[in-house]
Amino acid sequence: MRGALALSLLFAAALPLAVAAQAPPRPAATAPAPAPQAEAPRARMVPDDRTAHAGPGRAAGAVLWNHAGDSPRPTDPAAPPFVGVLRAAGNDVFRLERQPQGDTIAAGVAAVVASARDLRMRGYRRVVLAGQSAGGWISLAAIASAPGLAEVVVATAPAAYGSRTADAARAERNRDELLRILGAVRDTRVMLFFFDADDFDPGGRGEAVAALLGRRGVPHLLVDRPGLFRGHGVGLTSGFARHYGGCILAFLDVPDPAQLDCDETPPAAVPWRFTGLPDSLPGPANDNSPLGRFVGAWQGSLDNGDDVMLVVEGGSSTRVAALFARGRSRLTKADQPFSQRRTGRLDDATGDLVFAPSQGLSLRATPPREGALRLEVETTDGKRQYRGLLRALSP
Repeated sequence: MRGALALSLLFAAALPLAVAAQAPPRPAATAPAPAPQAEAPRARMVPDDRTAHAGPGRAAGAVLWNHAGDSPRPTDPAAPPFVGVLRAAGNDVFRLERQPQGDTIAAGVAAVVASARDLRMRGYRRVVLAGQSAGGWISLAAIASAPGLAEVVVATAPAAYGSRTADAARAERNRDELLRILGAVRDTRVMLFFFDADDFDPGGRGEAVAALLGRRGVPHLLVDRPGLFRGHGVGLTSGFARHYGGCILAFLDVPDPAQLDCDETPPAAVPWRFTGLPDSLPGPANDNSPLGRFVGAWQGSLDNGDDVMLVVEGGSSTRVAALFARGRSRLTKADQPFSQRRTGRLDDATGDLVFAPSQGLSLRATPPREGALRLEVETTDGKRQYRGLLRALSP
Protein backbone atom coordinates (compact mmCIF):
# COMPACT_ATOMS: atom_id res chain seq x y z
CA MET A 1 0.00 0.00 0.00
CA ARG A 2 1.21 3.41 -0.78
CA GLY A 3 2.21 5.45 2.22
CA ALA A 4 3.44 8.93 2.81
CA LEU A 5 6.79 9.16 1.02
CA ALA A 6 9.62 10.48 3.20
CA LEU A 7 12.06 12.57 1.20
CA SER A 8 15.58 13.39 2.35
CA LEU A 9 16.98 16.76 1.38
CA LEU A 10 20.76 17.16 1.40
CA PHE A 11 22.18 20.66 1.70
CA ALA A 12 25.79 21.58 1.17
CA ALA A 13 27.26 25.04 1.18
CA ALA A 14 30.74 25.99 0.07
CA LEU A 15 32.24 29.29 1.08
CA PRO A 16 34.57 30.48 -1.70
CA LEU A 17 38.00 31.66 -0.72
CA ALA A 18 39.29 34.87 -2.34
CA VAL A 19 43.04 35.03 -2.76
CA ALA A 20 44.68 38.26 -3.92
CA ALA A 21 48.34 38.85 -4.72
CA GLN A 22 49.99 42.16 -5.46
CA ALA A 23 53.66 43.00 -5.92
CA PRO A 24 55.04 45.32 -5.02
CA PRO A 25 52.62 46.58 -2.31
CA ARG A 26 51.36 50.12 -2.73
CA PRO A 27 50.47 52.63 -0.06
CA ALA A 28 46.98 53.09 -1.50
CA ALA A 29 44.04 51.65 0.47
CA THR A 30 43.29 48.03 -0.36
CA ALA A 31 39.87 46.84 -1.43
CA PRO A 32 37.56 45.91 1.47
CA ALA A 33 37.31 42.21 2.30
CA PRO A 34 34.16 40.50 0.98
CA ALA A 35 31.30 40.38 3.45
CA PRO A 36 30.88 36.95 5.07
CA GLN A 37 28.12 34.83 3.56
CA ALA A 38 25.03 34.78 5.78
CA GLU A 39 24.22 31.37 7.24
CA ALA A 40 20.84 30.01 6.15
CA PRO A 41 18.39 29.82 9.06
CA ARG A 42 17.97 26.31 10.45
CA ALA A 43 14.26 26.81 11.10
CA ARG A 44 11.57 29.30 10.26
CA MET A 45 8.02 29.78 11.43
CA VAL A 46 5.51 30.28 8.64
CA PRO A 47 1.74 30.72 8.74
CA ASP A 48 -0.30 27.82 7.42
CA ASP A 49 -1.82 29.14 4.20
CA ARG A 50 -4.85 26.86 3.83
CA THR A 51 -7.11 29.37 5.59
CA ALA A 52 -6.79 33.04 6.41
CA HIS A 53 -5.64 33.81 9.93
CA ALA A 54 -8.04 35.57 12.26
CA GLY A 55 -5.20 37.31 14.09
CA PRO A 56 -4.37 37.53 17.80
CA GLY A 57 -7.43 39.61 18.65
CA ARG A 58 -9.99 37.16 17.28
CA ALA A 59 -8.32 33.75 17.17
CA ALA A 60 -8.91 31.26 19.96
CA GLY A 61 -5.15 30.79 20.07
CA ALA A 62 -2.10 29.93 18.00
CA VAL A 63 -0.99 26.38 17.19
CA LEU A 64 2.67 25.80 16.30
CA TRP A 65 3.07 22.53 14.37
CA ASN A 66 6.45 20.79 14.54
CA HIS A 67 7.06 18.03 11.99
CA ALA A 68 8.83 14.69 12.44
CA GLY A 69 12.55 14.34 11.89
CA ASP A 70 12.19 12.76 8.46
CA SER A 71 9.50 15.07 7.11
CA PRO A 72 9.97 16.69 3.71
CA ARG A 73 10.50 20.11 5.26
CA PRO A 74 9.57 23.17 3.19
CA THR A 75 8.73 21.20 0.04
CA ASP A 76 5.79 19.45 1.69
CA PRO A 77 5.01 21.18 4.98
CA ALA A 78 1.32 20.41 5.53
CA ALA A 79 0.20 20.01 9.13
CA PRO A 80 -1.73 16.76 9.78
CA PRO A 81 -5.53 16.46 9.85
CA PHE A 82 -5.83 16.70 13.64
CA VAL A 83 -4.23 20.16 13.50
CA GLY A 84 -6.89 20.99 10.91
CA VAL A 85 -9.50 20.23 13.58
CA LEU A 86 -7.89 22.87 15.80
CA ARG A 87 -7.80 25.28 12.87
CA ALA A 88 -11.51 24.78 12.18
CA ALA A 89 -12.21 25.62 15.83
CA GLY A 90 -10.75 29.11 15.39
CA ASN A 91 -7.05 28.64 16.08
CA ASP A 92 -4.43 30.22 13.83
CA VAL A 93 -1.94 27.56 12.68
CA PHE A 94 1.78 28.10 12.13
CA ARG A 95 4.38 25.59 10.97
CA LEU A 96 7.95 25.36 12.17
CA GLU A 97 9.97 24.30 9.12
CA ARG A 98 13.27 22.86 10.31
CA GLN A 99 16.00 22.49 7.70
CA PRO A 100 17.72 19.07 7.43
CA GLN A 101 21.13 20.73 7.78
CA GLY A 102 21.82 21.09 11.49
CA ASP A 103 18.44 19.68 12.56
CA THR A 104 19.44 18.79 16.11
CA ILE A 105 17.25 18.62 19.18
CA ALA A 106 19.00 21.64 20.68
CA ALA A 107 18.49 23.71 17.52
CA GLY A 108 14.85 22.64 17.33
CA VAL A 109 14.21 23.56 20.97
CA ALA A 110 15.76 27.00 20.45
CA ALA A 111 13.59 27.55 17.37
CA VAL A 112 10.40 26.52 19.20
CA VAL A 113 11.20 28.78 22.15
CA ALA A 114 11.86 31.75 19.86
CA SER A 115 8.75 31.09 17.76
CA ALA A 116 6.42 30.62 20.73
CA ARG A 117 7.69 33.84 22.31
CA ASP A 118 7.12 35.60 19.00
CA LEU A 119 3.51 34.39 18.96
CA ARG A 120 3.07 35.59 22.53
CA MET A 121 4.47 39.02 21.68
CA ARG A 122 2.01 39.26 18.80
CA GLY A 123 -0.77 38.98 21.34
CA TYR A 124 -2.07 35.39 21.14
CA ARG A 125 -3.70 34.58 24.45
CA ARG A 126 -3.03 30.84 24.14
CA VAL A 127 -0.12 29.04 22.49
CA VAL A 128 -0.39 25.33 21.66
CA LEU A 129 2.67 23.31 20.64
CA ALA A 130 1.92 20.20 18.59
CA GLY A 131 4.35 17.72 17.07
CA GLN A 132 4.92 14.22 15.75
CA SER A 133 7.89 12.01 16.66
CA ALA A 134 10.95 14.29 16.87
CA GLY A 135 8.64 17.30 16.55
CA GLY A 136 6.68 16.20 19.60
CA TRP A 137 9.89 15.52 21.50
CA ILE A 138 11.26 18.96 20.68
CA SER A 139 7.98 20.60 21.75
CA LEU A 140 8.12 18.83 25.13
CA ALA A 141 11.78 19.72 25.61
CA ALA A 142 10.96 23.36 24.82
CA ILE A 143 8.41 23.70 27.61
CA ALA A 144 10.76 21.88 29.98
CA SER A 145 13.48 24.43 29.25
CA ALA A 146 11.19 27.48 29.28
CA PRO A 147 8.32 27.21 31.80
CA GLY A 148 5.25 29.20 30.78
CA LEU A 149 6.21 29.08 27.11
CA ALA A 150 2.88 27.54 26.07
CA GLU A 151 -0.41 26.54 27.63
CA VAL A 152 -0.68 23.13 25.93
CA VAL A 153 1.55 20.53 24.25
CA VAL A 154 0.14 17.71 22.11
CA ALA A 155 2.76 15.10 21.18
CA THR A 156 2.08 12.01 19.07
CA ALA A 157 4.64 9.18 19.29
CA PRO A 158 7.45 11.42 20.65
CA ALA A 159 10.91 10.01 19.93
CA ALA A 160 14.43 11.28 19.25
CA TYR A 161 16.87 8.37 19.56
CA GLY A 162 16.10 6.04 16.69
CA SER A 163 14.25 2.76 16.38
CA ARG A 164 14.52 -0.53 18.21
CA THR A 165 15.27 -2.25 14.92
CA ALA A 166 18.28 -0.03 14.22
CA ASP A 167 19.68 0.09 17.77
CA ALA A 168 17.62 -1.34 20.62
CA ALA A 169 19.94 -0.05 23.35
CA ARG A 170 19.88 3.50 22.00
CA ALA A 171 16.11 3.38 21.57
CA GLU A 172 15.79 2.88 25.34
CA ARG A 173 16.59 6.58 25.61
CA ASN A 174 13.22 7.30 24.00
CA ARG A 175 11.83 6.27 27.38
CA ASP A 176 14.53 7.32 29.84
CA GLU A 177 15.22 10.76 28.35
CA LEU A 178 11.51 11.43 27.88
CA LEU A 179 10.99 10.87 31.60
CA ARG A 180 13.84 13.26 32.35
CA ILE A 181 12.26 15.94 30.13
CA LEU A 182 8.79 15.49 31.60
CA GLY A 183 10.28 15.71 35.07
CA ALA A 184 11.06 19.38 34.37
CA VAL A 185 7.63 20.30 32.96
CA ARG A 186 5.26 22.43 35.01
CA ASP A 187 2.34 24.81 34.39
CA THR A 188 1.64 23.36 30.93
CA ARG A 189 -1.04 20.85 29.92
CA VAL A 190 0.49 17.79 28.29
CA MET A 191 -1.37 15.39 25.98
CA LEU A 192 0.57 12.33 24.84
CA PHE A 193 -0.19 9.49 22.42
CA PHE A 194 1.76 6.21 22.44
CA PHE A 195 0.96 3.41 19.98
CA ASP A 196 1.44 -0.32 19.66
CA ALA A 197 3.78 -1.52 16.91
CA ASP A 198 5.79 1.72 17.16
CA ASP A 199 9.38 0.76 16.42
CA PHE A 200 10.56 3.94 18.17
CA ASP A 201 8.86 3.02 21.45
CA PRO A 202 11.06 0.86 23.71
CA GLY A 203 8.06 -0.09 25.85
CA GLY A 204 7.09 0.75 29.39
CA ARG A 205 6.60 4.44 28.74
CA GLY A 206 2.91 4.70 29.48
CA GLU A 207 2.93 3.56 33.08
CA ALA A 208 6.08 5.48 33.95
CA VAL A 209 4.89 8.71 32.31
CA ALA A 210 1.46 8.56 33.95
CA ALA A 211 3.02 8.01 37.37
CA LEU A 212 5.53 10.84 36.92
CA LEU A 213 3.06 13.46 35.69
CA GLY A 214 0.50 12.45 38.32
CA ARG A 215 3.06 12.69 41.09
CA ARG A 216 4.15 16.14 39.93
CA GLY A 217 0.58 17.40 39.52
CA VAL A 218 0.99 18.24 35.82
CA PRO A 219 -2.42 18.44 34.06
CA HIS A 220 -2.21 15.72 31.45
CA LEU A 221 -3.99 13.14 29.36
CA LEU A 222 -2.19 10.03 28.15
CA VAL A 223 -3.65 7.83 25.42
CA ASP A 224 -1.52 4.74 25.76
CA ARG A 225 -1.61 2.11 23.00
CA PRO A 226 -5.26 2.42 21.96
CA GLY A 227 -6.70 -0.69 20.36
CA LEU A 228 -7.96 1.11 17.26
CA PHE A 229 -4.57 2.28 15.95
CA ARG A 230 -0.96 1.16 15.77
CA GLY A 231 2.30 2.29 14.22
CA HIS A 232 4.67 5.22 14.61
CA GLY A 233 3.04 7.58 12.10
CA VAL A 234 -0.63 6.98 12.78
CA GLY A 235 -1.01 10.41 14.43
CA LEU A 236 -0.60 12.01 11.01
CA THR A 237 -3.66 10.32 9.51
CA SER A 238 -7.27 11.22 8.89
CA GLY A 239 -8.49 8.19 10.82
CA PHE A 240 -6.63 9.34 13.93
CA ALA A 241 -7.88 12.92 13.54
CA ARG A 242 -11.47 11.81 13.10
CA HIS A 243 -11.40 9.67 16.23
CA TYR A 244 -9.25 11.88 18.49
CA GLY A 245 -9.56 15.40 17.04
CA GLY A 246 -12.57 16.25 19.19
CA CYS A 247 -10.81 14.99 22.30
CA ILE A 248 -7.68 17.00 21.53
CA LEU A 249 -9.82 20.08 21.07
CA ALA A 250 -11.67 19.46 24.34
CA PHE A 251 -8.34 18.99 26.14
CA LEU A 252 -7.44 22.62 25.49
CA ASP A 253 -10.20 23.89 27.80
CA VAL A 254 -11.62 21.10 29.95
CA PRO A 255 -11.27 22.03 33.65
CA ASP A 256 -9.99 18.60 34.67
CA PRO A 257 -8.22 16.63 31.92
CA ALA A 258 -8.37 13.49 34.03
CA GLN A 259 -12.14 13.42 33.53
CA LEU A 260 -11.84 13.46 29.73
CA ASP A 261 -12.57 10.15 27.97
CA CYS A 262 -11.43 10.29 24.35
CA ASP A 263 -13.43 7.20 23.41
CA GLU A 264 -16.62 8.96 24.54
CA THR A 265 -15.88 12.18 22.65
CA PRO A 266 -17.89 12.60 19.41
CA PRO A 267 -15.80 12.14 16.24
CA ALA A 268 -14.40 15.21 14.55
CA ALA A 269 -15.67 16.37 11.15
CA VAL A 270 -12.67 15.24 9.10
CA PRO A 271 -13.48 14.79 5.38
CA TRP A 272 -13.12 11.50 3.54
CA ARG A 273 -10.91 12.00 0.48
CA PHE A 274 -11.58 9.21 -2.02
CA THR A 275 -11.18 9.15 -5.77
CA GLY A 276 -12.43 6.94 -8.59
CA LEU A 277 -15.75 6.07 -6.93
CA PRO A 278 -18.84 5.32 -9.03
CA ASP A 279 -21.32 8.14 -9.57
CA SER A 280 -23.82 6.38 -7.30
CA LEU A 281 -23.09 3.87 -4.57
CA PRO A 282 -25.10 0.64 -4.35
CA GLY A 283 -27.58 0.32 -1.56
CA PRO A 284 -27.76 -2.70 0.75
CA ALA A 285 -29.23 -5.82 -0.87
CA ASN A 286 -31.74 -6.09 2.00
CA ASP A 287 -31.51 -9.86 2.10
CA ASN A 288 -29.75 -12.23 4.46
CA SER A 289 -28.10 -14.41 1.84
CA PRO A 290 -24.37 -15.06 2.25
CA LEU A 291 -23.52 -12.64 -0.56
CA GLY A 292 -26.39 -10.20 -0.03
CA ARG A 293 -25.11 -9.30 3.42
CA PHE A 294 -21.98 -7.82 1.81
CA VAL A 295 -23.64 -5.83 -0.97
CA GLY A 296 -23.39 -2.08 -0.51
CA ALA A 297 -20.76 0.54 0.31
CA TRP A 298 -18.62 0.26 3.43
CA GLN A 299 -16.37 2.99 4.80
CA GLY A 300 -13.92 3.24 7.68
CA SER A 301 -10.30 3.44 8.77
CA LEU A 302 -7.67 0.76 9.10
CA ASP A 303 -5.54 0.48 12.23
CA ASN A 304 -2.72 2.39 10.52
CA GLY A 305 -5.10 5.37 10.20
CA ASP A 306 -5.73 5.04 6.45
CA ASP A 307 -9.27 5.70 5.22
CA VAL A 308 -10.66 2.90 3.04
CA MET A 309 -13.89 2.05 1.24
CA LEU A 310 -15.14 -1.30 -0.06
CA VAL A 311 -17.98 -1.11 -2.58
CA VAL A 312 -19.52 -4.55 -3.13
CA GLU A 313 -21.72 -4.54 -6.21
CA GLY A 314 -22.85 -8.18 -6.31
CA GLY A 315 -22.50 -11.15 -8.65
CA SER A 316 -22.27 -14.81 -7.78
CA SER A 317 -20.65 -16.52 -4.80
CA THR A 318 -17.66 -17.43 -6.97
CA ARG A 319 -17.34 -14.09 -8.76
CA VAL A 320 -18.14 -10.97 -6.73
CA ALA A 321 -17.66 -7.56 -8.35
CA ALA A 322 -16.29 -4.86 -6.06
CA LEU A 323 -14.20 -1.72 -5.85
CA PHE A 324 -11.59 -1.01 -3.18
CA ALA A 325 -10.49 2.57 -2.51
CA ARG A 326 -7.91 4.10 -0.22
CA GLY A 327 -8.42 7.74 0.65
CA ARG A 328 -5.85 10.46 1.00
CA SER A 329 -5.06 10.03 4.67
CA ARG A 330 -1.89 12.08 5.18
CA LEU A 331 -1.87 15.60 3.80
CA THR A 332 1.40 15.29 1.91
CA LYS A 333 2.00 15.51 -1.81
CA ALA A 334 3.26 11.93 -1.97
CA ASP A 335 0.17 10.46 -0.29
CA GLN A 336 -2.42 10.21 -3.03
CA PRO A 337 -5.74 8.33 -3.05
CA PHE A 338 -6.36 5.42 -5.38
CA SER A 339 -9.07 2.92 -6.28
CA GLN A 340 -8.93 -0.64 -7.65
CA ARG A 341 -11.48 -2.85 -9.36
CA ARG A 342 -11.52 -6.22 -7.61
CA THR A 343 -13.12 -9.64 -8.14
CA GLY A 344 -13.71 -11.83 -5.11
CA ARG A 345 -15.40 -14.99 -3.92
CA LEU A 346 -17.13 -16.29 -0.81
CA ASP A 347 -15.10 -18.64 1.34
CA ASP A 348 -17.28 -21.71 1.87
CA ALA A 349 -15.68 -22.53 5.22
CA THR A 350 -15.82 -19.09 6.88
CA GLY A 351 -18.35 -17.10 4.84
CA ASP A 352 -15.70 -14.40 4.38
CA LEU A 353 -15.49 -12.38 1.19
CA VAL A 354 -12.00 -13.01 -0.16
CA PHE A 355 -10.11 -11.13 -2.88
CA ALA A 356 -7.06 -12.76 -4.37
CA PRO A 357 -3.77 -10.82 -4.35
CA SER A 358 -3.80 -8.10 -7.00
CA GLN A 359 -1.97 -4.81 -7.47
CA GLY A 360 0.11 -5.47 -4.38
CA LEU A 361 -2.77 -6.16 -1.97
CA SER A 362 -4.98 -9.03 -0.81
CA LEU A 363 -8.30 -8.32 0.93
CA ARG A 364 -10.61 -10.28 3.24
CA ALA A 365 -13.90 -9.09 4.73
CA THR A 366 -15.80 -10.91 7.46
CA PRO A 367 -19.61 -11.20 7.34
CA PRO A 368 -21.20 -7.97 8.61
CA ARG A 369 -22.51 -7.72 12.15
CA GLU A 370 -24.59 -4.85 13.53
CA GLY A 371 -24.04 -2.73 10.42
CA ALA A 372 -20.26 -3.17 10.26
CA LEU A 373 -17.77 -5.53 8.67
CA ARG A 374 -14.13 -6.15 9.50
CA LEU A 375 -11.71 -5.69 6.63
CA GLU A 376 -8.20 -7.15 6.54
CA VAL A 377 -5.66 -5.77 4.07
CA GLU A 378 -2.31 -7.46 3.50
CA THR A 379 0.52 -6.64 1.15
CA THR A 380 1.28 -9.47 -1.25
CA ASP A 381 4.75 -9.96 0.25
CA GLY A 382 3.10 -10.65 3.61
CA LYS A 383 5.14 -8.04 5.43
CA ARG A 384 2.29 -5.69 6.34
CA GLN A 385 -1.19 -6.46 7.60
CA TYR A 386 -3.86 -3.93 8.53
CA ARG A 387 -7.35 -4.30 9.97
CA GLY A 388 -10.29 -2.00 10.37
CA LEU A 389 -14.00 -1.84 11.05
CA LEU A 390 -16.07 -0.45 8.16
CA ARG A 391 -19.61 0.91 8.52
CA ALA A 392 -22.38 0.66 5.94
CA LEU A 393 -23.12 3.84 3.98
CA SER A 394 -26.56 4.93 2.89
CA PRO A 395 -26.84 5.27 -0.91
